[in-house]
Amino acid sequence: MIHKFTALLLIFIISQNSYARKWHTENIDNIFSISFPTKPIHRPTDNLGVVQYFCQQSGCLFSLSIKNGIIDDYYGYLLATDSDRESWANSILESIADSKIIQPFHYLISKQANRLGHSDFEMDILYETRQPSMQEDNKRFSKLLLLGNSLYVLEVWYMDNKIHDLAKAKFFKSVSLKKR
Repeated sequence: MIHKFTALLLIFIISQNSYARKWHTENIDNIFSISFPTKPIHRPTDNLGVVQYFCQQSGCLFSLSIKNGIIDDYYGYLLATDSDRESWANSILESIADSKIIQPFHYLISKQANRLGHSDFEMDILYETRQPSMQEDNKRFSKLLLLGNSLYVLEVWYMDNKIHDLAKAKFFKSVSLKKR
């Protein structure tokens, strides 16, 4: 009996370890890195100044979009009072969140904003899509990070109406920020 338990435990540890090794880390810029389940497809800067990375695995879409120079008067933003800077940042994050939710068949479930530092803020959004032609609802998770004058939008979309919480959590927790 103890040998069966040991064998099962060893198989579990090996499977978890091999799952962890499959993830691919991307060093995005001098402050931000993130891991994807597979090597992501990279789309260079588009006409709006957005850079994208994305991949799909096991019924999930994982993506990262980056827009630099998001705040026009960044110097004024840095000199503003804490409450003014927070208000300014929340306004930016709210407008990005609203642009995701006001799409047809998108329904907001939850939204929460947090302060990360002097000029760094985040917003977590959970929403779902309900297409009349599809029987299933698809959950979408977004994390908006306003880090200095750059916006990082991380997203996980459940494409098959199944729960993929472990992969989603691993993607969001894989963000690594270097000191500025």
